[in-house]
Amino acid sequence: MKKILVLTNFLLLLLFFGISVFREESNLKKKSFYLKTSPVDPRSIIQGDYMLLNYELGDEIRKKLEKSSEKNVVKGYVRVELDEKKVAHFIGLEEKYREGEMTLQFYKNGFMIDFGVNSYFFQEGEGILYQDAQYAEVISLDGGELRLKSLRDKDFKRIK
Repeated sequence: MKKILVLTNFLLLLLFFGISVFREESNLKKKSFYLKTSPVDPRSIIQGDYMLLNYELGDEIRKKLEKSSEKNVVKGYVRVELDEKKVAHFIGLEEKYREGEMTLQFYKNGFMIDFGVNSYFFQEGEGILYQDAQYAEVISLDGGELRLKSLRDKDFKRIK
């Protein structure tokens, strides 16, 4: 009986893992676009080498929030439009996700605007490769959440 229970649990674990992998693989096939980075901050902490990413879009959101009565917003949405190079540009702030439009979710944490893609991990010692990152290639998921696919240089070439 214990063997059957263990085998059943193992098969359920494999099923859930498989579904998760399938979901992420299908997400990566979605059309991507770019967020322009503002100065990036290379770090080396206990977690390994990684880079904190800031975005010009976040800077624009912060400026709009400072000028409005919504200074204490914790979560919000920003409407963007893509230019001919698929770079996202600020249109306006929204209280709710707008279906059918390019609407991205953000969180305000003190001074920082967090899109959920504000850090990029890389192998130890490869930080120098990413210092010239100008764009983050992202995909938009349901509800305006983002996934980071890669970092790009000024010519939109993938940094490896």
